[in-house]
Amino acid sequence: MDDRWIDVAGLWVHAVDYSPAVSVNRAAPPSKVLLVHGLGASTLSWERVAQPLADALGAPVTAIDLPGFGRTRCTDRLAGFDLHREVLRRVLELEGPAIVVGNSMGGALAATVAARNPELVVALALINAAFPRPVGSFDAITRTMRFATLNVPRVAIPVVQARAMRLGPERLVDVTLAAVFADIDRMDPALRDRHIALAAERYHYPEAATAYAASGGTLFRYLVTGMRDDLGAIHTPTLVVHGRRDQLVPVSFARAVARRRPEWRYVEFADCGHAPQLEIPERLLEIFTRWVGRDVRAPATSA
Repeated sequence: MDDRWIDVAGLWVHAVDYSPAVSVNRAAPPSKVLLVHGLGASTLSWERVAQPLADALGAPVTAIDLPGFGRTRCTDRLAGFDLHREVLRRVLELEGPAIVVGNSMGGALAATVAARNPELVVALALINAAFPRPVGSFDAITRTMRFATLNVPRVAIPVVQARAMRLGPERLVDVTLAAVFADIDRMDPALRDRHIALAAERYHYPEAATAYAASGGTLFRYLVTGMRDDLGAIHTPTLVVHGRRDQLVPVSFARAVARRRPEWRYVEFADCGHAPQLEIPERLLEIFTRWVGRDVRAPATSA
């Protein structure tokens, strides 16, 4: 596991690389996998699956911190959905096409890049992605309405700041994990400590609340106005994984996508919440590697 920084048009993006323990000559996987976290998360979201994934595929794996999250500082521009999409696109241009794996907001970002820049995305894995509300659905409508308030920065930013100050790093992490997990006892204690250490570091980032509110608000607008068209425009091999006990994105949203795109691989975990990569990493790894071996083909190479 190696930390590094990627210069994306003057924005220094924090990345973590995972190299396979043993070089494996496989016909299926592409040269690399790129992992994209969700709203309020970081590269730590992938630590339980990234190295095993690199070893299983025999391919390098990279996780990035989006602008305003993790250790990617974003003090001179708005850390909204458009900037995240541009950063993801440019990272892929700099580093080469990849299987792109996104969780939550990261799934929505991966989907829009796959739709609009298909040459950069070899295959797409949407892990409990943020999906549009199906027409006529009222599932978790109260939560959606609260999420929509992020569209009003003068209200949302002070609320986000006050919540972080009131809870402090440890309680903020624990409250967040409780919303993400179906069974919080599955959380790795050492990884929880690392989340708390990062939250304590970010506690002193003045842009943190603005980045969260702007990203959440612009994500909401994308879900309402643009994601349906992008989901219809994706033609790369796609895997959709969703936990039935997701408290943030109801499983009915993912099922609606699966009905619309029946050619995509769709898997549900009955006993999992919003982040299978943290809660049941071994089972997610099994599903993912099976999908890569079955549906994804490496680009042809000349002799």
